[in-house]
Amino acid sequence: MMKKLFRRINTPGRLALLLMLLSAFGAGIFLFAGKKYIMPGPVSAAHVNNQALGGYVSHAEFEKECIHCHAPVHCVTDTRCQDCHMDIARERATAAGLHGMLPGTSRCQTCHVEHQGREASITTLAFLNVDHTKLANFSLDKHHQDYQGNALDCETCHSQGSYGISALDCITCHTQEDHQYMADHIEAYGTRCIDCHDGSDRMLAFDHDQYYPLEGGHDSTGCIDCHAEYVFIDAPADCKGCHAEPEMHAGVFGEDCARCHTAAAWAPAQLTQHTFLIDHGTDDITECETCHAGSYTEYPCYTCHDFEEMRPLHVGENSAPLEDCIACHPTGRESEIATKGPDRKDG
Repeated sequence: MMKKLFRRINTPGRLALLLMLLSAFGAGIFLFAGKKYIMPGPVSAAHVNNQALGGYVSHAEFEKECIHCHAPVHCVTDTRCQDCHMDIARERATAAGLHGMLPGTSRCQTCHVEHQGREASITTLAFLNVDHTKLANFSLDKHHQDYQGNALDCETCHSQGSYGISALDCITCHTQEDHQYMADHIEAYGTRCIDCHDGSDRMLAFDHDQYYPLEGGHDSTGCIDCHAEYVFIDAPADCKGCHAEPEMHAGVFGEDCARCHTAAAWAPAQLTQHTFLIDHGTDDITECETCHAGSYTEYPCYTCHDFEEMRPLHVGENSAPLEDCIACHPTGRESEIATKGPDRKDG
């Protein structure tokens, strides 16, 4: 009889009936999800100091009430998890904390895998499910346990509830293991560990250009040539820090080496920066000593310009000392006057 009845139903009706049967079957599966027939395994009984969330200390207390985490069709949903884990909801809403920074936190089960047994700590397991190398360019392959064999978690390395580089703490753990080694290491290399270490190997490809580009003649320079006794912290970044003044300078050229030299080589040297115009005045200036008497860092303008003649021309100018001509006339042109100080008038 049922067979005859089914034949009388047209094709759309048959499809609708089939969908109803499948939905009923799915609902039945969901309603009996807590039964032993489809239970994938015991849930975790782990807890943090017996602290209750949503009225429960651990997941094991509502093991057979699957609807706390599972929703029909959608399975595990973040909204149901956050009914208890409200701190996670706040982190995501404010883009703060670990869950505010990690991608894909809407799928809790990606990192927090349940049904692994009563002893499983799904928080610690989550630490292993995060692709830290992809997220932060630092591998966790050698950071699963501390020196005593205790499992590490995110807060072991990231302190103060922050997960950026500024709150990264490598020193505490490693100092407790070997204080003297770390003291020497910090003195030589500083405290920015991730500049040299990527978690997988002792060293990584160090980008020296972040600190000082190794261009020209510096490209083939050995580390020890700039870092005496391999001390890398506070290394000099200017010419005078490594290069002693040559005798031919005789203390008259100053320390602004880039005015004449490039990183390619000390020689040939060529004056490339001379703000003050060479064609100053009515006569051509052919000798540097015309304006620089004894030292090229000094500009005794009063060799040519009489001080007493200049004084009446600057009456009413509340300026720096009148002798400092370059402060107001950097190019030497009277019409081009540098920006004045707060007490100086335009002129």
